[in-house]
Amino acid sequence: LIEEHNKAPETRILQKKLAESITSFVHGKEECASAIQTTEQLFGKKDDLDLTSLSEKELLDAMDCVPVQAIEHAKIVAGIDVVSFLVETAIFPSKGEARKMIQGGGISVNKEKVTDPNLVINETLLLAGQHIVVQKGKKNHFLVKTN
Repeated sequence: LIEEHNKAPETRILQKKLAESITSFVHGKEECASAIQTTEQLFGKKDDLDLTSLSEKELLDAMDCVPVQAIEHAKIVAGIDVVSFLVETAIFPSKGEARKMIQGGGISVNKEKVTDPNLVINETLLLAGQHIVVQKGKKNHFLVKTN
């Protein structure tokens, strides 16, 4: 493992093996396999992705350490433009910053890149009936929950 890590440290082989070992030890092999699959779906490449197949428990478990923002369910049902959505959920402090990040290709909603600042966020985007996953840049993830 150390040799493999030294050849390609960006693949994080050692970190993944350690996480797998601890998760298996604490939660069992079945739960570990489920956690790995869920993590790959949320944080892996878009090609292996089907967020709609995740149960609410799997989604919440995978997003456990991610900031959770809230928005009224009625606003999602009515439809809200993505720029207003990003500001109302406090992911961005201003509409100008949100618009600029969208135009720069730095926002994804449920792992789909947002290219249109006029995109309407509505209930068709809700995962498990009440959640939306937002990615800001490469590493900042948010779970938006409706209430």
